Amino acid sequence: TDAFTQITEVVGSGPFRFVASERQSGHLAVYEKFADYRPRGDGRPGRTAGPKIVHVDRVEWHTLADPATAGAALQSGEIDWVEQPLPDLLPLLSENPRLEVAIKETTGAIAIMRMNHLHPPFDNPAIRRAMLLAIDQKEFMEAVGGSDTKLWRTGVGVFPPDTPFANDAGMEVLNGPRDIGKVKQALAAAGYNGEKVVLLGVSDLANLKAECEVAGEMLKRIGMNVDYQVMDWGTVVTRRAKKEPPSQGGWNCFFTGWNGIDILDPVGHVSLRGNGAAAWPGWPTAPKIEALRDAWIDAPDTETKKRLAAEIQLQVFEDVPYAPLGQYFQPTAFSRKLEGVLASFPTFWNVRRTS
Repeated sequence: TDAFTQITEVVGSGPFRFVASERQSGHLAVYEKFADYRPRGDGRPGRTAGPKIVHVDRVEWHTLADPATAGAALQSGEIDWVEQPLPDLLPLLSENPRLEVAIKETTGAIAIMRMNHLHPPFDNPAIRRAMLLAIDQKEFMEAVGGSDTKLWRTGVGVFPPDTPFANDAGMEVLNGPRDIGKVKQALAAAGYNGEKVVLLGVSDLANLKAECEVAGEMLKRIGMNVDYQVMDWGTVVTRRAKKEPPSQGGWNCFFTGWNGIDILDPVGHVSLRGNGAAAWPGWPTAPKIEALRDAWIDAPDTETKKRLAAEIQLQVFEDVPYAPLGQYFQPTAFSRKLEGVLASFPTFWNVRRTS
C-alpha cells in the first residue's frame, strides 16, 4: 500500500498475534502468544532461524518518549526491558545488579544522511558529493554514542565493517582531513546558490535527534541555507514519502539508520538502490549502481562478488544515493528476571520471565 493508505488489519503466521483491540496509538501495543503456531521441532533458537518457542503469554510494548522516564521505569521494575537506553544512562543502569546491559545486536547500526534527488540543491550530484567532504563521521558518532569508542566506529562505507563485502574502495573521501574551505569551494563550483535546505529533524528518538542536530550545524558551517523543521519520527516517515517540492510540503534531507544485518550485501541494501521513482524516498536514479547490483546477483563466486562490491562503493561515492555517517552499537537493557534473550535485535521468542 502507499504511505497514505490506512491499514486496518494485521495478519501473520508467527508465534505472536497482535491484539488490535488494546492498541493505543503512540502509547501501547500488545502481543499474545499464538496458540496455533507450531515451531519447528529441531535446531537452536536464533535471530531468525531455528524454532521460535514462546514462553510468555503476553508482551506489552509501552512507548515512553522520554529516555529518563524509561530508565527510571526499568530500575523500579515497572517495565522489564528498554530497547535503546540513552547513552548517558548506561553507567547508572550498568551499576544496578537487577539489570543487564549488553550489546545484543552485534552488526550494529549504520547511520545515514538521505538526500532528495528530485529537487534542488541535492538533485545536483556535485553538491551531493560535496556533502561527503563535509561529513565528519566522528562528530556524528560522538553525538550518538558519547565518548566511549567501544560503542561506535568511523571509517564506515557502504557495507558494515568486518562483514564479507566491506571494503576500502574510495574511502579517502570520508576518511581524509575535513576542510570547510574546500567544501565551500566545491559547493560554489557545483553551482550552489543559497537554495533552502529543508532538514527533517527528529524530536522523539535520541539517536536520530543527535544526528539531525549535528547535521544542522554542519550544513550551516559550510554555508547552506538550512530550514530545520523538528517533528516526531512518525511525521518524518509520512513527510518523506512526499515527492512535492519542499515549498509545497516536501523535503531535502532526513537522517535515519539501518541495522547492519539489513545492508550486508547489495540485495537487501534499500538505500543503495538507484531505481528512480520506484526507489526508497529520495528517489535516486543511478543506472550504473543498478547494473553493478545486477552483476553482483549473477556473480558466480565470492571473489567476484567482493570485486563488484568495491565497484559499487566507488560508484556510490559518485552518485551519492545516501551518505554513511558511521556505525554505532546500541546496548539494550533488561531485567535479569528475563532469561533466554537472544543475540539479536529485540525478539521475544525464547525469552522466559522468572518470578
